[in-house]
Amino acid sequence: MKIVYVFHSLALWGGIERILTDKMNWLAAQGHEVTIVTTDQGTHDLPYELDPRVVLADLAISFHHQYRYKGVRRLFDLWQRHRLFRRKLKELLRRLQPDVLVCTTTCYADVLVSLKGRVPLVVESHTMCRRFVDEGRLRTLRRWWLMRKLRRADVLVALTEGDAAEWRRYIRRVEVIPNMVHAPLTTVQASLIAYRVVFVGRLEAQKQIDHLVTVWRIVQQHHPDWTLSIYGDGSQREWLLKQVERNNLYINIFSPQPNIFDAYAEASVLVLTSAFEPFGLVMPEAMLCGLPVVAYDCPFGPRTIITDGVDGFLVPPDDIETFTRRLESLMTDEPLRRRMGAAAISSARRFLPEAVMPKWIELFTRLKKPD
Repeated sequence: MKIVYVFHSLALWGGIERILTDKMNWLAAQGHEVTIVTTDQGTHDLPYELDPRVVLADLAISFHHQYRYKGVRRLFDLWQRHRLFRRKLKELLRRLQPDVLVCTTTCYADVLVSLKGRVPLVVESHTMCRRFVDEGRLRTLRRWWLMRKLRRADVLVALTEGDAAEWRRYIRRVEVIPNMVHAPLTTVQASLIAYRVVFVGRLEAQKQIDHLVTVWRIVQQHHPDWTLSIYGDGSQREWLLKQVERNNLYINIFSPQPNIFDAYAEASVLVLTSAFEPFGLVMPEAMLCGLPVVAYDCPFGPRTIITDGVDGFLVPPDDIETFTRRLESLMTDEPLRRRMGAAAISSARRFLPEAVMPKWIELFTRLKKPD
């Protein structure tokens, strides 16, 4: 089967980039012809290893260059780049003749539905419907236009049932396929004796790093022998560094790691203080290593992955006091960590490639037009 993905670039150490790379590698290993079409790859290094059988075709549109300009000139530049995008993508699709097109970002859906012809189009939602719908008023017309185009896709795939239910208010053909965890063959399981809590994620507003700092400031007073290891980068990194220094916090901050499973194996608990999580890949990753998780019960990922009181704790959103208590209960009770850690391993297996990827094959096969 010829499968073509369309994405802006594989350049960041991010969840979407990791998931997309893992899916394409898996499909290529199964003998499918996989192409990733990018618009802004340029000379960026790949953050994750891409199977050599996966073809990367960059259209060299460089949409981000529009921000060199302001006002009308920026709009004109963006219009020109969209024209170039349509022309180049149309020619490439004519040559590739794919069996299935997969759009991994909703912002390209309008172009793809107009170019796909008889080729089935799958749109992946890596954000949440409510965020797509609730964007600022200045984008209302653009949003209306995209939603109109999304209805012409053959199917939209959401990551959770909660998000799918909201998409179905606007789009009829919605299915649910969760993200997969492609763990190393030799996944090391945590001993759960290390006095270390771990956070993995982008240091951005969504993750509510300020909540995490507040929690740790309280925890540290009672458990000074424990440390918090944070793996990530983003706009709040400098703020975080200042908070650590100003409050003398036992927090170690690391850049994103190519093999994050080593960090999980050296910890005893994973924490997540996000305001929202479309999925939250770090949770099943850590759980495969035997870590229990403490996370806010935010829309929609945590409740899909964690069973409260079994393999981790779900805390009411923004309830810092309860979050702190749940974390401290795991820090002080090793038998509890071990019981939850064992349950976490079993639970996380739902998201292994052998459980998730056949759902994609079934979908692609069902959509593929007969020869």
